Amino acid sequence: MEKIEKTIRYTKLFNLYSGLLSSAQKEILSDYFFLDLSISEISENRNVSRAAVEDALTKGMKKLESIEETLKCLNKNEKIRAKVEELSQIVDDSEEKRLVKELMEELDNGI
Repeated sequence: MEKIEKTIRYTKLFNLYSGLLSSAQKEILSDYFFLDLSISEISENRNVSRAAVEDALTKGMKKLESIEETLKCLNKNEKIRAKVEELSQIVDDSEEKRLVKELMEELDNGI
């Protein structure tokens, strides 16, 4: 998986499941994926070893993947998004377009 695809995937997983991570995993994953900090920068900022940061990243990412494998919320969200995008191509009425837009916004917030 390319770095940008990986970042997008883990950002989505993080938005859905971050409440299930330890506080250290949450903070380190946030620094890494949202602030685009390197492992060295995170290590320096937190006064911990690079190995501790790498361990938290690895375990946090594995936990996010494991949760998604069980719950499949991201997968379901993306399937619904594709159907709503299809729907947006065929609606003509302004009220229907407004509703489709609201659905897309809800999907952006994660369901």
